[in-house]
Amino acid sequence: MICTPISYPSKTSAQTFSNFLKHTRTENQLSQEELCCLLRQKSCLFDTLDAITISRWERGVNIPSLAKQAEIVEIFGSELFDIYREDKTFIHEGLSLINLFESSIERSEHPYYRNKPYRVEFIDSQDDNFMTLLQLSLVYESNPRLSLTNRQLTQPFICGLSLVVAFSFGEQIVGHSLFCRTQAKVALEFMNDEVDLFEVIGHHSQSIPDTLMVFSSFGVTPHIENYMMSVYLHKMALSRSIKYLSFSICDEALKRKLTQFKLPLFKIRTLDNYHKPLKNYSFFASRTEVMANRNLLKLSVIPSAKSQTIDPIFFMQLGTSI
Repeated sequence: MICTPISYPSKTSAQTFSNFLKHTRTENQLSQEELCCLLRQKSCLFDTLDAITISRWERGVNIPSLAKQAEIVEIFGSELFDIYREDKTFIHEGLSLINLFESSIERSEHPYYRNKPYRVEFIDSQDDNFMTLLQLSLVYESNPRLSLTNRQLTQPFICGLSLVVAFSFGEQIVGHSLFCRTQAKVALEFMNDEVDLFEVIGHHSQSIPDTLMVFSSFGVTPHIENYMMSVYLHKMALSRSIKYLSFSICDEALKRKLTQFKLPLFKIRTLDNYHKPLKNYSFFASRTEVMANRNLLKLSVIPSAKSQTIDPIFFMQLGTSI
């Protein structure tokens, strides 16, 4: 587990965990001393914990790191997503990552996009444009391991892929994400170059998929990029059967972002792309690591709709359903 100390600028966010801790302790009929002993038994993160600290947490005087919060919440059968998805201030922080508060906006460097409203669509495999948009997302990623040439694409195969595309005016594509659900074992084999894309997506098992694997995630501005990430993070958060998040990407910009988010880098491989060396980056994180990561948690609480129009200039009202 990644243990990253954080501080909360928002009293409301601090109060959310304080209320959870106080309510949970009371529901389980534990004293602060008994709760302290329980936590020390369950996790080495709390070896030096004392009842005074528990009291300070409950009163919101201070607050533990998200890693410690995640550990406490999971001990009682829940997770951080469950409690912070109800915190309007925390959701507001997440929404600020996909929209702008002010009209004095940073202009996109994209030649055909200048921070206009954009539309996000989940592209179903039955859609007439699915294959075209899929190929475009793969061309952008330029990952030879994602090549679909010389293979017959059957309906069961493409049904295993989830494709989300952001369109601006004139149907200009300004963002996309491509991901699927698979088994952790298969995801690790793919990252180790032991199986190909078809085996990852076409993998059939009686076991429920436990890993969400991302192949491409892009936006022409940081806000669109964040929205693309929020889509699959929210899906992961809603599905408790998904225990791992993995990436296999060649996009240097996304690699830098994930590194800044302190997501653990699993492997770096050099691929031959038309006789040009290309770096392939693999990331692999547990569900707990994702939930204990403040940036990823903020994006995961943003609800995603099948079709959604986002206006980067006029920030939506907090109570508005998106």
